[in-house]
Amino acid sequence: MRSGRSSARSAVSRPVETRPAALAVRRVLLTGASGFLGREVLRRLLESGSEVVAVSRHPRPSQVPAGVIQVAADITGEGWQRWCEGCSAAIHLVGIIREAPRHRDTFDGAHRVGAERVVAACREHGLRRLVYVSALGARRDATTAYLRSKWQGEEVVRGSSLAWTIVRPSVVFGPGAGFFTTLASAVRRLPVFPIFGDGAYPLQPIAVGEVATALVAALGTGASEREVVELGGPEVLSYVEVVRRTAAALGLRRSLVHLPVGLARLVVRLMQWVPGAPITPDQLTMLLAGSTCDTRAASLLFDPPRQRYEGPGWLKVK
Repeated sequence: MRSGRSSARSAVSRPVETRPAALAVRRVLLTGASGFLGREVLRRLLESGSEVVAVSRHPRPSQVPAGVIQVAADITGEGWQRWCEGCSAAIHLVGIIREAPRHRDTFDGAHRVGAERVVAACREHGLRRLVYVSALGARRDATTAYLRSKWQGEEVVRGSSLAWTIVRPSVVFGPGAGFFTTLASAVRRLPVFPIFGDGAYPLQPIAVGEVATALVAALGTGASEREVVELGGPEVLSYVEVVRRTAAALGLRRSLVHLPVGLARLVVRLMQWVPGAPITPDQLTMLLAGSTCDTRAASLLFDPPRQRYEGPGWLKVK
């Protein structure tokens, strides 16, 4: 592995005995680096001139850009923390939207335990700054396990002595976005598309690039320290309008049929045991609750959101 103040760092897939040499540029720990949002944050960090220790369970060794130290690890485990040495800040992105207990993927593990491990690593290696990505609707008494576990992760971060910022984005769109990719797939398959209830529940989609830009900007924005910042896009759309824009972007015409919410919940509850089910009962509950926020505070700290959701233009009709 090459080292030096201006040389690119090569990828690693397991802990080694040597430590990275101290560099003059800022080095940032990024968890969840190979995920949908992580890839965009990684790009923004590199553009800012930072070096990145990119931790993920499933890294992409053939796509390691200069300036990245890639570490294959589960943050709930041990061994990866040594790579925090030399870092001055962290962006913690790891999260899951559905559980897979057979693979040890649980909300508690990913969100609460993961936050505990990252906070402990920051303390041990002297990282002062932490940006933690949560979700809109996270609270102690949330109606879903996902949002309650996100709140528990927030509590871990808030209880630390770090200079933290908690960011809660609304639904995020862009290449690889799970919600919009699943929606587009369903729109393609179903000439008559089911709408749960009246479909008026509001969403505030925000572009992945704008979320990534805000997260990186937060590292250098003292005004955001010890603040919970909610991020949403420039317009609020009903779910029906999101479906219509998705279909239009794919060049498709779809008829919409409205299902009573009670029937929808029953169908989704029965489908959750089917492999590859597009939506879980908890996800349906969160969808019906909507996902919007007041963006004025975020706009004072970061650039105001500008990119509107006009459908998944990154996907091609198959």
